[in-house]
Amino acid sequence: MKNTFKIGYLPLTKANWTNDKLENARQQAKAYLQSLPGVEVIGGDRMIDFEDKAIQELEYFEQQRPDLIVAQFMTFSLGVIVPMFAQRLKVPVVLWSMKEPDPNGGRLQNNSFCAANMNSHFLYRMHVPYFHVHAEVGSEAAENGLGKAIRVVKTVNMLQRMRIGVIGGRVPGFFTSSCDEMLLRTKIGPEVKFITEHEVIEAAKKLTALELDSALKTILSDAKVHESDGPDDEQLKKSAALFAAVGKMKDKFLVDTFAMRCWPEFISSDLYGIAVCSTIGHLTNHGLLTACEGDAYGAVMMRIGQELSGDLPFFCDMIVMEGEYGVAWHCGAAPCKICKPGFEPKLCHSATIEGGGVKGVTDEFPLKPGRVTLTRLGEKRDGDGFRMLIATGEGLNTDLFVRGNPLKIKFDAGCDKLREVVIDQGWEHHYALSYGDILPELIDLCRILDIEPVVVK
Repeated sequence: MKNTFKIGYLPLTKANWTNDKLENARQQAKAYLQSLPGVEVIGGDRMIDFEDKAIQELEYFEQQRPDLIVAQFMTFSLGVIVPMFAQRLKVPVVLWSMKEPDPNGGRLQNNSFCAANMNSHFLYRMHVPYFHVHAEVGSEAAENGLGKAIRVVKTVNMLQRMRIGVIGGRVPGFFTSSCDEMLLRTKIGPEVKFITEHEVIEAAKKLTALELDSALKTILSDAKVHESDGPDDEQLKKSAALFAAVGKMKDKFLVDTFAMRCWPEFISSDLYGIAVCSTIGHLTNHGLLTACEGDAYGAVMMRIGQELSGDLPFFCDMIVMEGEYGVAWHCGAAPCKICKPGFEPKLCHSATIEGGGVKGVTDEFPLKPGRVTLTRLGEKRDGDGFRMLIATGEGLNTDLFVRGNPLKIKFDAGCDKLREVVIDQGWEHHYALSYGDILPELIDLCRILDIEPVVVK
């Protein structure tokens, strides 16, 4: 898989307007772009002022195939250049303008913003995704703007390559986990691969002793068995075997993310006989993001959150939505890397299945506090596209006041407003919780992918 992100740097100027200050800015800008981890910069070794130079550069860009064009308007520039690059390369564009210097004796110095304004119109009419950065080279605003654009384009590229393994389909009656696989692939990009529960269970049964032992060591490295309410050895081995079996599905079906129908079949003693909550958490914790209850859109949202935040996401329900804080919760399927500091995760019997205390395995702990973004990707009412719910807040210091994985959240908009939007607009009851405030990135992502953003304010 491609790891290097290529930026095509295009410093643009008007003939005879270039000076030493602008030339120095070009060199600084290229050096900054080259300093970014995982980024390769192509072009940008000279100012582009005439169309013949632009065509020569474009031919080079076509050979190198950048993921993103950064068009920096050192001054006003020819209007034909950026649209030509965008149309031929078919990649997003950053329009980078700079503040206008004080006129020197009344003479306009750069006219950089006007150039970005003109080109934004071209790209808007051409349906080319673009970003705008208005800041000086080397400034925090420039770094933040360029960094955001790179993160968003990387996420778009990831979605185009994403392959979801849906194990067993959605759970019974959970229409909120339904997925239109052709709509998803056409509008956003991910491909859905269906895997039967039978195949996963058979793979779990056929593991070698060495494979089972390795999987058992992995899950026990995530959490210890609860002293009084932990699963027995058979349940623990079944959990480890299932963890390893799903890993085999990754290689067999060439998928990178999962959504699992975690009940009722896996719970049935006739078929497998355990709760698979902790298995889902272990998978996510070790790089195979997995959504519960067969929710493919939930899995997509988890991947988006991970890509933009750099941290593991939490697939959850909202069980409290009133008062000073809401509570994000699930039954024990969170990855332990987002456990509250100082709290030791424990493998337990499920608190709900068959009356509680009968079948394992859940991994129980409260989540770490911090800035969070609650999101949901879902279809529009008439199934003709997608929408995204976005609500920011502060994750509070939370005790294990309810079995499973809780986090109290003080939402910026307040619980009453969030509750009103969720119910009045008929949102699905599953969410992806990401650490950090990724609202700006999500707004750009929605604009590029034609997703309707619903920001709860």
